[in-house]
Amino acid sequence: MKDRIPEDRLRDIGLANGTGVYDEYNEYNEYNDFKSLPDAVEFPTAAMPAACQALIREAAESIGCPPEFVALPMLTVLGSAIGNSRVVELKRNWTEKAVFFGCVIGDPASKKTPAAKVATRPAKELQKRLKHEYREEYEDYEAAMLEHEKDKRELRKMGESDPKPPEAPVMERTVVDDTTVEALCRVQQDSPRGVLVAKDELAGWLRGMDQYKAGGKGSDRQFWLSAWNSEPITVDRKGEPEALMVSEPFVGISGGIQPEVLEELNQGPEDGMLDRFLVAFPETVAPGWRDSEISEGAELRYSNLYQQLRIRHLQTDSHGEPLPHGLTFSDSAKAVLIDAINGHAKEMSRPGFPPGLKGVYGKLEAYFGRLCLILAMSRAVEERGPERVEASDVVAAASLISYFRHMARRVHTAIKEANPLDTLAEDLTIFLQAHGGEWKGEPAALHLGVKTANKPKRANEFSKLVRAAVKRHERLEFSDDKENITRDGVRTSRRVLKLKLLETS
Repeated sequence: MKDRIPEDRLRDIGLANGTGVYDEYNEYNEYNDFKSLPDAVEFPTAAMPAACQALIREAAESIGCPPEFVALPMLTVLGSAIGNSRVVELKRNWTEKAVFFGCVIGDPASKKTPAAKVATRPAKELQKRLKHEYREEYEDYEAAMLEHEKDKRELRKMGESDPKPPEAPVMERTVVDDTTVEALCRVQQDSPRGVLVAKDELAGWLRGMDQYKAGGKGSDRQFWLSAWNSEPITVDRKGEPEALMVSEPFVGISGGIQPEVLEELNQGPEDGMLDRFLVAFPETVAPGWRDSEISEGAELRYSNLYQQLRIRHLQTDSHGEPLPHGLTFSDSAKAVLIDAINGHAKEMSRPGFPPGLKGVYGKLEAYFGRLCLILAMSRAVEERGPERVEASDVVAAASLISYFRHMARRVHTAIKEANPLDTLAEDLTIFLQAHGGEWKGEPAALHLGVKTANKPKRANEFSKLVRAAVKRHERLEFSDDKENITRDGVRTSRRVLKLKLLETS
């Protein structure tokens, strides 16, 4: 039996009353028609880790930006703090790391950059400290090298072998900006926990990948496709006998894009690159002076969360490679998770679902686990409790996924032409659900009964469109037959259409 989630908790994170499973939080089962850009929905700030919520609200008000411009970069930052130290175990052989590719969408005056600075400040502050420590260690190394050279000369005079040189220090990285794939691999080798790539604008980064270059056949794009899955990465170097190899890569991405370049970026290879990004495409906030400021307490609580996640133990194997510790689900959390994932899949199989969104929805399933990992680890840090995913973490993750689903639909509508047959299939589904899943009648009755846009004036023309729409979706069944009837004592025939909505297995 599924545990019920407290009603006040559901309200806090923007969910309907009920059980806390998929049918309660999926507020988008009533589909948009995709003929105009769907309105943006409110970001569920209360679903974020408790240590983030005050800073999100205060920063959004002070800067004058949508809250998701702060919150989405926060997810990438917190994910990089966890890095290779933890994974979430959804089931045997299905684990997810907290790798996030995040992209906020807004015009140049939408305050994307100052919002991102608030979110990335803890990572950048730690990078300053690590750089200072590295410089001190390097000064000691240089002094040790002078002593080494002196000892080496003395030992050679006595005919003895050279002493072992001191080991050069390396600078661990938390965040990088502009870097090549080869340089990023070197960073990964020296920073086994992982790293965040934080960029103001992602458009140039995406355009610059080798597949966008005339005749380019490099591997940059493949590197990033693999990085999202944390697959082992190998980069061959010209003139070098040894390749750079990273067995447990961890790299997150955070940045922004202007709305007008979305369609341009969609013209690239259909390899699922854009599907890997969580996107936030909110309405703009009116500009102007604001007296409100960000409190020191809100900044400190978020910074402390980042630091505590960052210092959690990173286990390694006998070869020194990262060996992430796995978080499991409580029984009640697992029940909510299963219901949510099944509901997510049910939405994808609904007639009229745009084929262009299936890649995004597939990746959102993985992000469900990744969000559970961040939420559970953040709660465990603040409450000093066990590292385990609880039902409340899954419900909060569901609220965030619901938001990102809607944003994916909003972006999809902005960059792709919706197929009118898919729209008709959705409207037919709504019509059939209102009739218990089946309908039978003459073409004129169907033409009159189905509410849909751009409907032909003639019933016969509409029937042809219905047939074409049904052919695109296996859950819809359609037949067009003749039936003998008697009217006023005269035996005649009439054309009868039959429609049926098939259940998923």
